[in-house]
Amino acid sequence: MIEGRGTATGDPLPASAATRLLAASAAEGGDVRSIAPDELIARVERSGLRGRGGAGYPLAKKLAAVRAAVPASGREPLVVVNAYDADPDSPLSQTLIERTLLLVAKGAMIAAVAVGAREAIIYMHPRAEAARRALEKELGMIEGSLGGVLISIAVGPGGFMGGEESALMNLLESKRAMARQRPPYPAENGVQARPTLIASAETVAWLPQIVARGARADAKLVSVTGAVARPGVYEVPLGTTLGGIVDEAGGATGELKGLHVGGPTGGILAAVRADVKLDFDTLKAAGTHMGSAQVRAIPAGVCIVNEAARLFAYLAKENCAICVPCRVGTKRVQGILESAYSGLGRESDLAWLDELGTHMERFSLCGFGITAPSILRTTMREFADEYRAHIVERRCPTNTCSPVRSRRYETMTQP
Repeated sequence: MIEGRGTATGDPLPASAATRLLAASAAEGGDVRSIAPDELIARVERSGLRGRGGAGYPLAKKLAAVRAAVPASGREPLVVVNAYDADPDSPLSQTLIERTLLLVAKGAMIAAVAVGAREAIIYMHPRAEAARRALEKELGMIEGSLGGVLISIAVGPGGFMGGEESALMNLLESKRAMARQRPPYPAENGVQARPTLIASAETVAWLPQIVARGARADAKLVSVTGAVARPGVYEVPLGTTLGGIVDEAGGATGELKGLHVGGPTGGILAAVRADVKLDFDTLKAAGTHMGSAQVRAIPAGVCIVNEAARLFAYLAKENCAICVPCRVGTKRVQGILESAYSGLGRESDLAWLDELGTHMERFSLCGFGITAPSILRTTMREFADEYRAHIVERRCPTNTCSPVRSRRYETMTQP
């Protein structure tokens, strides 16, 4: 049993080990101005806090990098809190702001003090309008009591790419939401060439408790969706099994085929892999990633080849189109998978899909294209029989696929 369960709606959560964020008080943190920045960073390092935005990079290293870049840049540093929730099915930041209101703002203030910034921006999705208005009201009421740090709110354009780190910087400079070449990294050359700390809302929300009580960052917000009894946002200890997370959401509503972990670019594991643990390194070893921290239960009867094609159709629509590996790769994968479940598959398709995945991983500009092939890697490994049935036998093993193409469209030589 996971302690401190709770969803994005309903009664206030108990203050237990697994609900430190959703039940925390924004009053925590104390007067951080009395703590030296180096000591603040040291406390963050001792907490083990890794970025909750998906990559899991240690926050203390980011803080130190921004602080170290300030003298050479000659520009004031900036803190950007990414509360965008690019994945519409994983509203973690929105939930945090609605449930704790000022905890994210207080965390932004602490991060700003740690890097020497006087300004912080909380960057939100346009669909989180109620949360934004509530936060704006509270910020207006406490103006001047956030350690001299000016905190403002910026609203992105909508769409999945609006939450990507470098696309976010372009948007804050009134440019298109397109990925940037890195290096230079934001810590050295970020928004308006300022040393910039970019961290997720969930990441900075840990800072008040870390500063006040030396808390260990040992829990994670997850969004549980799909074939479960109680879909919603839950907070669970890191290391909880995927099966335990499904049980926390009331259990599956029927027999499951797979568990889709990490949002639209995350991998799909077979249901028998329910013992895989939710932590950054274990998920990577399993072929997926933390991503948006969505755990989606896929019921038996769903065709995995069709599901992979649906995901790539979404990614082909949502990518920023600046780099060829991602722009062309997502569309080509979509086309091959749609051809496969339309009865037009070729045995060479498996090798072609593998090559496209490798090319996207190696040459895409940002995490969008780099992680998208995890869909292919995991489904081709764990549902090989379904791929073989579609491509070699030209049949859908679940009898659920309807053709969407009557011919293949070749745009380049295939292996």
